Amino acid sequence: MAHQVNNIDFRRHLDRSFWSVTLVLAVISVILVVLIAIWPINGTLAVAATSDYGIDALFKFMLFVATPIFVFVNGYVVYFARRYKHRSDEPADAVGIPLYGVVPLEIWWTVIPVFLMVVLGVWSAVTLFSLYKPQAGALNVEAIGHQWKFELRYPGLKSSFYGDFYLPVNRPVTMNITSADVIHSFWVPQFRVKLDMVPGMVQQLHFTPTEVGSYPLICTEFCGIGHGDMRTTVHVVSQADYAKWFSGTQQKVAQAAAAAGSLNLTAGDAAKGQAVFEQKCSVCHSMAAFAQKKVGPGLQNILSDPAHPKLVDGSAATPESVAHIIQNGYSGDIGVMPNAQANGLSSSDVSNLVAYLKSQSK
Repeated sequence: MAHQVNNIDFRRHLDRSFWSVTLVLAVISVILVVLIAIWPINGTLAVAATSDYGIDALFKFMLFVATPIFVFVNGYVVYFARRYKHRSDEPADAVGIPLYGVVPLEIWWTVIPVFLMVVLGVWSAVTLFSLYKPQAGALNVEAIGHQWKFELRYPGLKSSFYGDFYLPVNRPVTMNITSADVIHSFWVPQFRVKLDMVPGMVQQLHFTPTEVGSYPLICTEFCGIGHGDMRTTVHVVSQADYAKWFSGTQQKVAQAAAAAGSLNLTAGDAAKGQAVFEQKCSVCHSMAAFAQKKVGPGLQNILSDPAHPKLVDGSAATPESVAHIIQNGYSGDIGVMPNAQANGLSSSDVSNLVAYLKSQSK
């Protein structure tokens, strides 16, 4: 076959139409590359932290390389499909150009991609390693992924919290990220940082917020039915505003702890508890037998199930133990359940839920 190829007159096959198409594709590629070169990424997606580390330049390089490849590959596919389509006067096994064993072509389409991949790989590695450089005087914050919320822990706060969080502008930050259940992802587009949150593994990201504003924190790793709602907001504020927020959060945490300690189960309302269950709990639990699971087990007869005399944490099936799990959450072989704060449950909500569960236990 190679001998036959060497005798092919490529000038007859790669005729004027081929070179015309090639010229058009080249012009399109040049125009797109120029547009990429003058496109201000910061104008489309602003940089709000010093963690850029050349990520935007790396992204542009990838576009420089990928755009002509995309244009030429797809352009030639369309051209050759039309140019060498089967015609009625040709035999069924006819081929256009038997390009087999053409050594110069094979060398070029091997060497060029290898070179580009080496450049991209080295550049990407240098950029990635820069994200792991610790910074002096950094604020250490822990971020823990749950289905489907972000838990935050700050030094100086006695307990964690969920939802929006705040960072001081122009102060280095070290995020210690992990997961309590499945793989999640920590991504703040304006900070140019993104890393998977892996159960059993603590990884660090280092950056310094440089622009006051509010930016989305998004989970980009599919983590279950609530994945699309797993997002919160990072607020970058002045040092004075950060100190004010931190002081207010300390008070809220203390008040929540005090309220938890004063839980009154006798004041629970089963009807209100049913409404809370349908709004907050029915995504993960059904009011059915234990084996009829969604994310967690069914909760019917939870206080009087002879097949399951103990709760998932090993405690006795009492209203107090149920309230303890709802308040503090659970993590074990059967899965992970966020605590009352993560689920947005007040002390009265907990009492009402326990009353409802008690009414469903016969």
